[in-house]
Amino acid sequence: MSSMMILKALSALLVSWIISMVLGLLHVRMMKGSNLSQPINPDGPEEHFKKSGTPTAGGVFFILGITISALLFADIAHPYAYIPLVASWTFALIGMIDDAVKMTKRQSVGLKSSRKLAMQILAAALVLWLHSSVSGLQSTVVTHPWIPSVSWNIGIWYPIVFLLYMITFVNAVNISDGLDGLATGISFGPLLLLGILAALFGTGLHVEYIQSPIHDGALELLIVICAAFGGLLAFLWYNGPKAQVFMGDVGSHAIGALIASSALLMKVELTMAVASAVFLVECLSSFLQIVSIRLFGKKLFRMAPLHHHYEKKGVSESRIVNRFQITSVLTTVVAGILFMVKYR
Repeated sequence: MSSMMILKALSALLVSWIISMVLGLLHVRMMKGSNLSQPINPDGPEEHFKKSGTPTAGGVFFILGITISALLFADIAHPYAYIPLVASWTFALIGMIDDAVKMTKRQSVGLKSSRKLAMQILAAALVLWLHSSVSGLQSTVVTHPWIPSVSWNIGIWYPIVFLLYMITFVNAVNISDGLDGLATGISFGPLLLLGILAALFGTGLHVEYIQSPIHDGALELLIVICAAFGGLLAFLWYNGPKAQVFMGDVGSHAIGALIASSALLMKVELTMAVASAVFLVECLSSFLQIVSIRLFGKKLFRMAPLHHHYEKKGVSESRIVNRFQITSVLTTVVAGILFMVKYR
C-alpha cells in the first residue's frame, strides 16, 4: 500500500471524527430544544426509565460525517466506495422512518415488523443490484473461509443468501443497540478486521485468491471503513455512559448495512460472521425467545435480547457492555486467525 493511501485512510478517519463531533453537538442541542427523545419500553429494565428524555436518531450525524469524509478522500465513483455508502443510507432511511414513528407516537415500537421487513428486503435488493453491476462479482460461488480446497456454487440461491445476509446483519446490530455504548463498541472489532483485510487485499496479498475487482477496489473501501471508524468514535463520545444521545434505528441500520455490504464486496462473508458473533448471538436470542413463547408459552430468557436478560438478573449495564465488547474483540481475533490459517 502506498504512503498516499495510508495518509488518505488516516485523514478520512480524523476528518470524519471532527465533522461528526461538530454535527453531534448540534444534533444533541437541536433534539433537546425540540423535545425529541427516545420513548422508553415500559416492559424494559427499571434502570432504563432514568434514560427518559434522551435524544435519539444520533446515527444521522455520524452517517453524514462518514459520507462527507468519504467524498473528500475516496474515489466516490468507484463501486467499492459508493456501494457501502448507498447501502448505509438506504437502510438508514428505513431506520429514520422507524425513529420518526416512535417519536411521533411517543411509543417504543415504531413500524410494524412486517412493514419494516418488506422495506429491508427492497433495500437489500437495491444493494444486490449495485453489487451485481460490478464486473467480476456476479459469481455464485461461496468459498470456504478457512479451507482453500472447499467452495460451494449455490447458483440461483445466491441472491436469496445475499438478501438474508444483509437483512440479518442489519437487524442483529439493531437488536444489539439497547445499552449505552454497546452496539458502537461491538462494531469496532469487525470494522477493524474489515479494514485490515481491505489493506491486505489492496496490496495484492495472495493474488491467486483475490478477484480482480476486490484487488482494485479494496483501498477505496478501506477509506470508507476508516471514515466509519472515525464517525463511530465521535458517536461514542456522546453515547458513552450516561448517554447524551442514542443512535436510534437510523444508526443501527446504517452500521449493519455498512459491515454486511463491505463483507459481501470482499467475499469474506463467513469470516465477518465469526467476527460479528456477538451481534448474531444477540439476534438469535431474540429469535429463540419469540419461537419459545409462541410454541411452548415459555420464555427462554428473562428478557430478550441477551443483554436485557443479564440486566434482569441484576448485572450492571457497564459490566454487560464491557464484557460484550471484550467478547467482540476476542471473536474478531478468532476470525482473523482462522482467515490467516487458510493462507499459512
